[in-house]
Amino acid sequence: MWPLLLVCLVPPGGDGRDIRADDPWSAVDGTLDTLAPARSDGPSWGVLVRTFYTHAPVEAGAGTNDVSGFVFEDIDLYLAARYDDLAWRFSADAAEGTANLEDAWASWHALDWLTLTAGQFKPRVARSGSVPEDALLFRERTFLGAAFDEHDDGAELGGHYDQFDYWLAVTDGSNGEGSDHFWSARGEWALYDAGWDDLEGAYGAPNHLRVLIGATKFEDVSISTAHGGGWSSDLALTFGPYSFAAEYADLERSFARTIDVFDGHLITLGDGQPRSFTLSRRVGEGGEAAVRFETADDADSTEALVLGANWRPLGSLARFVADVAMVDGDTRDFSIFSLGVQIGSSGITRPFIGDGAP
Repeated sequence: MWPLLLVCLVPPGGDGRDIRADDPWSAVDGTLDTLAPARSDGPSWGVLVRTFYTHAPVEAGAGTNDVSGFVFEDIDLYLAARYDDLAWRFSADAAEGTANLEDAWASWHALDWLTLTAGQFKPRVARSGSVPEDALLFRERTFLGAAFDEHDDGAELGGHYDQFDYWLAVTDGSNGEGSDHFWSARGEWALYDAGWDDLEGAYGAPNHLRVLIGATKFEDVSISTAHGGGWSSDLALTFGPYSFAAEYADLERSFARTIDVFDGHLITLGDGQPRSFTLSRRVGEGGEAAVRFETADDADSTEALVLGANWRPLGSLARFVADVAMVDGDTRDFSIFSLGVQIGSSGITRPFIGDGAP
């Protein structure tokens, strides 16, 4: 059944592979190849599906019995194109049964060091919030990543110079089309080597050290005329089969973002210093094991230890993910086990080093 379904999702064109009628899995391989992020001029489209089985012995949400069962985390469809210095992208997520628009932007690469983007997009605040869903190590993002995993209407200036990238964005903010806005200014420095695609872990990492340091200042004026923002910093490095990532933010007293990373058990970040640390190691061919510790520094003193493993067959865009999150706080103490599979691609690459983004 899965091979037939994926054959129906094949985008127009293809790579000319010989798909044998007597081997339905060869059709799957050919389909997955066509769902890879586009890196050449012209149009492209694709699909990303992430589905998980979840088991929670203790209710993590509002509180009847448990949250066990199957759930679609993402059903993303995208359509994008790039022609010389112009690019655009539309994407939507249908995981909740209706198509919710995410990306709807156009960009112009005006100068070597300047790109202008306008429309609906995700401002780059914390690096973990900008990692595409198909490049996550675990089922969920970090607390900070989830807080800044939001698409909004606005405009952005960005660019690359030597070992530095920058983003300056202004969007509507939490008050929608009101007069006050959310703004952010971010810089990243590729201390060793060059910046690499936005992904968590050491998948495809070379056998030498890469270090990427980022810092952001942000303010949501729509929340408050003062003290409604903060600043954040993050570090990502890979060295052969190993990867390490750390992030920290200092959120001012009026800043507030409510996130859902534990199947309905909501966490509100604000007036604190949330942080996370992630370590992973490649195992065998296509496998990776990871551990993450994070604290929300919220009113409930929420902390989480997450253990995970994933396996991606070499050369394939299918990946299997398993993790267990052990959560503790003043009024919460539970664990959630998730086992899932993802197929396809979001079609997103890191800005300024690939053709898949402005």
